[in-house]
Amino acid sequence: MVAGKSHRRDERLSDQLLTVLTILLSTLLFVVAPLQANGVLSSPLFGLFFGLVLIPAAFMVSGNRIAIALILVALILVLVAVVMGWRQPSLTDKLLDAAAWLIAGVTLSAVVARTVFAPGKVTFHRIIGGALLYLIIGQIFAGLIGVAIVLEPDAVTKLEPLKDNFAGNLIYFSFVTLTTTGYGDIVPVHPYARGLAIIEAVLGQLYPATLLARLVTLELASRNNT
Repeated sequence: MVAGKSHRRDERLSDQLLTVLTILLSTLLFVVAPLQANGVLSSPLFGLFFGLVLIPAAFMVSGNRIAIALILVALILVLVAVVMGWRQPSLTDKLLDAAAWLIAGVTLSAVVARTVFAPGKVTFHRIIGGALLYLIIGQIFAGLIGVAIVLEPDAVTKLEPLKDNFAGNLIYFSFVTLTTTGYGDIVPVHPYARGLAIIEAVLGQLYPATLLARLVTLELASRNNT
């Protein structure tokens, strides 16, 4: 009985953290990033907000030692990049930022995907998790494309790593690619950047269909079991 109550309490806490993380990440991507791209916020401040996003992420994966270790590594990389960016912006702090996005994104995607696609009843929090996972995919590819640009500065047009609006424009490019909007204002020109853009666009099309099919299957299975 006590173990059951403890398990339900842990589930409620995990659901709440999932919602908090979704709100914070959405704010980072769709509010803070445009402000950063417009020069209102500096890159270090953007990095600090990303570090804030990682705090509930760390609590959400606290049951998995490997996951919590990776989130903490990402948080450390972000803080180091923030300090370096305040002192003297360089390609190194941009690379650390991109690595943190990758580490945190891959770790969170594994944890959230397990919750979203696992057997069980379709709940509001499971749907929130599906939306969060879509945002995380965009985050992962922002990190991947960011690494490509740091290693090859001319890989994507109008994305210069040493400019202060780099992170905001990088996120914009990632989600324009993920949704296959393709305005054409920022264009991948290096073969590696083009390859990443193609993969992201394909995933952006396949993921919603896969998620919808899985949720319908789970809902039908839940009704059949009642």
